[in-house]
Amino acid sequence: MSDSDRELRAYWDDLSRIDPDAAIIDPNDRRGSKNRYLAGIRDAAFRDGLRRHAVNAGVLLDLGCGTGSSTRPLLDAGHAVIGIDISRGLLRHARNRCGDENCVFAATDGRHLPIADAAVDAVTVYVVLSYLIEDDRARDLLESVRRVLKPGSPLLMIEQVRKRRKLTQDGPKVQRTFSQWRALLSSAGFTVELTRVLRHGRFPTTPLIAAGLAPPALWPFIASLEAKVAAATGILPWDYAEVLFEARA
Repeated sequence: MSDSDRELRAYWDDLSRIDPDAAIIDPNDRRGSKNRYLAGIRDAAFRDGLRRHAVNAGVLLDLGCGTGSSTRPLLDAGHAVIGIDISRGLLRHARNRCGDENCVFAATDGRHLPIADAAVDAVTVYVVLSYLIEDDRARDLLESVRRVLKPGSPLLMIEQVRKRRKLTQDGPKVQRTFSQWRALLSSAGFTVELTRVLRHGRFPTTPLIAAGLAPPALWPFIASLEAKVAAATGILPWDYAEVLFEARA
């Protein structure tokens, strides 16, 4: 394991000591409302993407599964899931959340996946490769993802995108441009079939949700509004966006 991989593992192991949802989405969300809202948008995107690709059952890889927040809904939908993460601390939370029925969890060194070739029917990824700052590391991991996917099977990847590449202070993270993400996927052997802006990072209603001023009953309406604004405006010059990339191996 390289020094950068050790640093990344230490970063996530430190976060594993706080609330399991805050550890993988927003550590500063003290109420937990914002994290539940964002998880709902993520889960809906994965659910719809799997339906589009007719993956109704089978074995899924949840890459960067963290505390199992994204794994649990996949299990509830009837899939068998392999959860992979670099942090053993996060994986302990995932095992507590998901148990051991129809799922297995394993640690990765950040570059290679301990899975046989052509073994999984789909892969889900939520803001994982944004934490691999070097493009060659991200490409290596994507190549491993393509190796374990059955030929023609989908990768559903949500990552943070900006108009211009930016290194952030929110952990060791990079927000790449649309073209940079597409180039990484292409260089790893994937064919991008769909991209969709799901939400903007600084959408005005997000602080209201975090503060508890927007009750859960309003969240579906707010999510729908976010999606419509995102579809109309794309990536804004002053903000990042969470973008769904659907690609085939």
